[in-house]
Amino acid sequence: MKILVPTDFSDNANNALDFATKIALKEKASITLMFAFYAVYDFAAQATEIVNQIESDARKALKKSAKEVKELGIEIEYKIAQGTVASTVTALAYREEYDLIVMGTQGASGIKKALIGSNTGHVIKESKVPVLAVPQNAKWENWTKISTGLELIKEEEKFFNTLFKLTSNFDLPYEFFHVKTEDSFEKNIGMIGLEEVLKEKYENEEISFVVEESSDVNSGIESYLKKNPGSILVMFYKNKSFFEYLFNRSTSLEMAYHTHVPLLVIK
Repeated sequence: MKILVPTDFSDNANNALDFATKIALKEKASITLMFAFYAVYDFAAQATEIVNQIESDARKALKKSAKEVKELGIEIEYKIAQGTVASTVTALAYREEYDLIVMGTQGASGIKKALIGSNTGHVIKESKVPVLAVPQNAKWENWTKISTGLELIKEEEKFFNTLFKLTSNFDLPYEFFHVKTEDSFEKNIGMIGLEEVLKEKYENEEISFVVEESSDVNSGIESYLKKNPGSILVMFYKNKSFFEYLFNRSTSLEMAYHTHVPLLVIK
């Protein structure tokens, strides 16, 4: 497994690196630390000097972080690139076939503020590989289960395969939940069938299914997370309109998403 960790050397980014380190140890994965910056050439005569200074400072910080990770027995390298974070990160992840991007979110004032409009939000939107968004106050040791939200609309096998491939060594149980806003015979049957298939295919994993009844999806997710504070939340980015619906409503996941909960988006 190859993990890409963008960093700006902030506490958020350092916490994301800690998560990536924990994953790398379990998966025997390699890590690439990446620092991207966008140079503004308002003073052309001094541009080269400014860029050189930025890269020099970044290289020192990257070397320090890489040394600490390497001492744990993890293979690690670092890269510096000019350009926006979203474009450089997503291009590198796709071009060099990374399995996972791990990034920090921006604070503790709601998922909408933490993700949308931020570098992490743009990477989630543009990336072709899974992204794990890690809040600053999240601690690896606090998590008790992997909670995956299900739409129960055209569920695709590839998403479940990727989920188990990325997380099977986390040593955590899986709980799949569906927010039920209305009675649907088709979805009821679909959930029963999906549970049987997954339990048979992944017989060595601890798998459970639950239904969260609510008047709307956002409130249902909020209610579920309150009942399950130790969850790593997983969402499948298979339906762009549905995902954007969650993040673009006025209430959005700013209410539903507790900022201490990591969010793994699988594509």
